[in-house]
Amino acid sequence: MTGTEGRGFLLRSAPDGPWAGWAGSRFLEEGLASVHAAPGRALARLMNLVALLPGGFGLIWDHPPAWMQALPAESRQGWWEAITAIPRLSLHLGPEAAQQLPGGAFRAWLHTPEMPEGPLGEHWRQGVVGWVPRSGAAWHLPDLGVATPGDEAPPGWLWGEATLALSALSTVASGEALIAAMSEAQGAAERGLAQRMAAAAWVELPFSRRAIGWRLSLVGGTEYQRAGGTWPAALGQLRALKALLQERLRAPIHLGACGNFQVAAILGRQALREGHPWRASLPLPPAPGAFSPGLAADPREAVPLEARAMQPPSWPETLDHPPVALLRVPAIPPEAGARTLLGQIAPPPALRWLPPELPPPGPFDPDRPWAPANAFPFPADPGNGVQRGLFEDLG
Repeated sequence: MTGTEGRGFLLRSAPDGPWAGWAGSRFLEEGLASVHAAPGRALARLMNLVALLPGGFGLIWDHPPAWMQALPAESRQGWWEAITAIPRLSLHLGPEAAQQLPGGAFRAWLHTPEMPEGPLGEHWRQGVVGWVPRSGAAWHLPDLGVATPGDEAPPGWLWGEATLALSALSTVASGEALIAAMSEAQGAAERGLAQRMAAAAWVELPFSRRAIGWRLSLVGGTEYQRAGGTWPAALGQLRALKALLQERLRAPIHLGACGNFQVAAILGRQALREGHPWRASLPLPPAPGAFSPGLAADPREAVPLEARAMQPPSWPETLDHPPVALLRVPAIPPEAGARTLLGQIAPPPALRWLPPELPPPGPFDPDRPWAPANAFPFPADPGNGVQRGLFEDLG
C-alpha cells in the first residue's frame, strides 16, 4: 500500500494494481465444474485475489438459491465461515441467498429494501449480518462503490481511495492538488500492473480498464457540524468536486463515507501539526485531536443511538453508497426498538448492530478506546422493552 498525505486529504493506493474491487460469485466457477466439486480451489482463487487488493474485495453472491439448497446445513455453515474468515473480504447477499443462512457469525451485508424481519431480522439484530437499504437493481457496496446492475455482477475496480476531512472541504474543493496526487498514483499503479500482467502474476478475473475508478470518502461529519457547517453547502461542493474529478481523470468516482479510524486520526493530527484553519473544529485538549470517522458521531463513544446513526437527510442524492452506522448496544435490541430507531432516521444508512457478544472492530486506539457495552444507551422499545435502571450498576 502507498499513501500520499495532502493538505486536508489522504490518498491510499496500491503500487502495482487496483486498490480494491468487487465481482459476482460466479467467477469462482470459471474453469471448474462447480464450486461443489472443488470448494478448496474456489476458496484459493478468492484468497489469491484478495491478497492483491489492500483496500478489500466485495463478493456479491449472485448464485441461484438452488445452489444453497443442495448443501446440508453444516456444509453451508462451513462454507460461509471459510469465506468470511478471509481478511479484507466483505460478502454481499440478496434476500434469496440470505434465506439459506445458517447460524454463525458472518461479516456479511444483507441488501433488501426494507428492514429485515423474521429469522433474517434475528440474524441482523444479533450482529450476524449488516443491512444495506437497497433501492433499484444496482448493488451499492458500503466502503467500496456501486456495482453495475445485471443478472451477474461484473467485476469492478478502484485505483485508490482519497479521504478528505469535511471541515477542509472548502480548501480541497478546487481539486487541483487532489487531481495531481490521484493522477500520479494512477500512473504508477498502471505501470506496475502492466509489469504484473506481463509476468502472469495476476489472478483469473477479467480486468477492464474502463471499469476502474476512484473512491472519494469523507470523515469528520461531527466536527464539521460543530464548527457551524451546513449539509446543503457541503453536499453541493461535493457534487461539484465529483464532477470535476470525473472530467479530469476520465474515471468513475464513487462518493461515500469513510469509517476507518486510523485515517480519521491521521487527518486530525495533520490539521494540528500543520496549523490548518480547520483545526478549530477539533475537540480541545486533553481530548485526542482526531476527526470522527464517517458523517455521524463516533461509534466508540457512548452517545445516543440517533447521534451514531443520523446522516445528512439528502445523502442519497449525493453519495453513491450508504454510510455505515456501527451501533454498539448493551444487549440484543428488540424488533420494536429497531423499528422505532428507523422511524427517526430517514433515509436510513447501512446498519450493523454490535451486541456485547461480538467484539468491536479494530484497530484499537489507546487514545480513543471503545466505551464498555453496558455504557451505551439501549434502543427504546415502545412495547415490551426494558430500560436499564439509573442505579443498576451500583448494586
